[in-house]
Amino acid sequence: MTSMFTRRNFLAQSASLAAGFVLSRLRAAAKRPNDYIVVEGHRDIWELNDRFKLRDKSQHSPMRDFLVPRLIEGGLSVVIMPAGGDSVEERGGTTNLLEGSLRVLDMLLVEIEKTNGKASLIKTQADLPTRPNQGKVQIFLDLEGGGSIQIDPEPSYHPERRLALLRHFFRLGVRGMQLTHNGRNMLGEGIEGGKMGGRLSRFGVEVVQEMNRLGMLIGVSHLSANGVLHTAEITKHPIVSTHQNINPFLKTPLELIPEEVKAIASTGGVVGIRYIEGETAYKLLVDEVEHLAKTVGVRHIGVGWLGHDKGHPATGYVPGFSRGRQFSGVEAQSMYEHWETFIQMLEQRGFKNEEIGMIVGGNFLRVMREVLPS
Repeated sequence: MTSMFTRRNFLAQSASLAAGFVLSRLRAAAKRPNDYIVVEGHRDIWELNDRFKLRDKSQHSPMRDFLVPRLIEGGLSVVIMPAGGDSVEERGGTTNLLEGSLRVLDMLLVEIEKTNGKASLIKTQADLPTRPNQGKVQIFLDLEGGGSIQIDPEPSYHPERRLALLRHFFRLGVRGMQLTHNGRNMLGEGIEGGKMGGRLSRFGVEVVQEMNRLGMLIGVSHLSANGVLHTAEITKHPIVSTHQNINPFLKTPLELIPEEVKAIASTGGVVGIRYIEGETAYKLLVDEVEHLAKTVGVRHIGVGWLGHDKGHPATGYVPGFSRGRQFSGVEAQSMYEHWETFIQMLEQRGFKNEEIGMIVGGNFLRVMREVLPS
């Protein structure tokens, strides 16, 4: 009896050890955000604005003290961030387009300097990461709408001088621009004028051509559908929608219709899907990924934004200062949990590691590498 018990015990222990070894190997094989070069296609400056509005000096280095540490902990290597634009939030609350964008750009440049190298700018192809960043995050500066560079309605400038403001933003480190926000500007019409809206203006065409020449990423989020199709017709480089979902998964004027998706893909560009509010947020996003993979291919999919995290759970809310609201779901999680959940769900749907790497950052990097100056 004793020998039989010992043998059974030995076999049971062996089986347990083997199962534990296999499980540990499976866990080791599971991919995490830090295993990929994660690129976030669009991070609004809501949090920076919200913290700067407080009189408490402890909030007045928001990038160094609050945002950058969470981006690093979350495994993000590159973040595309508006350095001004057409919307009030993106130009720092001022009604003056050019002045507001310059103020926001200065804020970001000063804030990045404060991080002592934990955040840095991407300006050229050589700046792009070739492996996941460790202990730092890189910022790609964008303008959310071209109102800041527009000219007088009936300009008599020499054609070269019409684009002077665009070149000045480029010299200051801005490497991308969305042509419009929701409203109309002198480049074209946003979705507020109706989903189909108008095509680009003559000035808008000149801007696209100059962005191609300089090496700037052309963004079409918020632009009318006809504006997107027009941009795809005339660009020489890939274009991107950094933060839009697709119809029919959401049915608002902001979302991309199939014709827009195909036009963006035809340039070699990327559609960056973004957080959909609700309990099934990431399921819906992965449904979108599957649909895009089937219709235009994995190489044209990116991620714009996966939602507010517990360090900044909602627009207008600053932890420790704001009161009267409880957060749950995505907003109560960390950035790391957001990306880990999303990656795991892609794995569960059968996407391979190489494909996941393209979706969470590789495709945006490919386009940046093709567009940016050497």
